Amino acid sequence: MTDQSKEVSKFLKSQFLDGIDLQLTQNMLGQLSDFDTMIFVAQKSHKSDMTRILAEDAAEREMYEDWEGSFQAYERLLDSRLSNEDEGGNIPAQKGLLRSLLKLGRLDSVLNQAYGMSKQGLSETTDICNELLPSAVEAAWRLGKWSVLDKLVNESSGETAFDADARYQLEFGRTLRNLHSGSTADVVTSLTAARDSVM
Repeated sequence: MTDQSKEVSKFLKSQFLDGIDLQLTQNMLGQLSDFDTMIFVAQKSHKSDMTRILAEDAAEREMYEDWEGSFQAYERLLDSRLSNEDEGGNIPAQKGLLRSLLKLGRLDSVLNQAYGMSKQGLSETTDICNELLPSAVEAAWRLGKWSVLDKLVNESSGETAFDADARYQLEFGRTLRNLHSGSTADVVTSLTAARDSVM
């Protein structure tokens, strides 16, 4: 490694580049005819920003309703080589992956993934973590797996931690479970709760 490469590497590792427009830096280096440094900065910034780039790609594909593309982008984002080591760092990507699978109709995969992702952080439990529970509930009722649905909606306690969308999915799942079991009084209660969650 040349002295210039060492200095550029040191510069890139410093906090100085946080918030700097790397495209502007590339243009400046091009104007200075410093092509070696320009290429080195591009390679280093690309490696450090890979997670951000994949997250943006997944969100964009999801926005355009390219569910297969968003599923693949979330899978790449969750790749063990890119995932955050801190616990909970992958929750948005995990939720995105499950949303994509739901839209693709791969319902068994949603349940399998939700259980598998939950076991990564909590090996002593068989419960699905709260963040992934709404997608698992939707998959269970769409599959008609009533015993699984019953277990999942009974797991969901402390629903104040859920956002409105998640509360709606859980209450709608409860409503369908109550309809299936023939409990009309509980159907009205859970339907009212589902309505209240979106209001």
